Amino acid sequence: MDSATTPERILQAAHELFTHKGFANTSVREICEGAEVTAPVIYYHFGSKDGVFQAVVDDALNLDGFCDRLREAVAASPDPWDQLYAFVHTYLTAFPVPTLNPGLHLADSAQLNGASRRRFRQGLESSHQLIQDVLQAGIAAGAFRQVKVGAAAACLLGTVDSFVRSRAYLGLEYDPEEIADCIVELFSEGLRSKY
Repeated sequence: MDSATTPERILQAAHELFTHKGFANTSVREICEGAEVTAPVIYYHFGSKDGVFQAVVDDALNLDGFCDRLREAVAASPDPWDQLYAFVHTYLTAFPVPTLNPGLHLADSAQLNGASRRRFRQGLESSHQLIQDVLQAGIAAGAFRQVKVGAAAACLLGTVDSFVRSRAYLGLEYDPEEIADCIVELFSEGLRSKY
């Protein structure tokens, strides 16, 4: 293997296995083989198979970098319409699609892992708050008309997220610039200030 540390090798092997087989269908023996370690080494570093899974999930479902990219894209644009476009475009192009892999969410074949759900939710809440901030700033600047910010943000995110999920689950390919233009154009009719 490369120069990765033992815990990194374990996490790499486990990530691959959990992604393709899920938690319930992955054995400690398979993780050991993939990482070229023995079971006691896994237990020493992670305590259990559950501990390895939790470490993989914590790493894989971290949306902090994605949320940082969203904030940077929005901050780079002073105009509310440009901020809206920057948010939509960045969401479409930078969302970490591998986080949508069900193998990293399922603790067993039928139960969503609670830690996965919490970790993922934190990132989604952060992006939801950012688009609410963009909408609120646009309203304050007079570029957008007064709307129910929470509802408008949910509608916008639902639209953008449907494209991300279609790419992840259905393999749908699209031109992010074209889709971002279309989404912002559609929402502009509802948001445009009458002044």
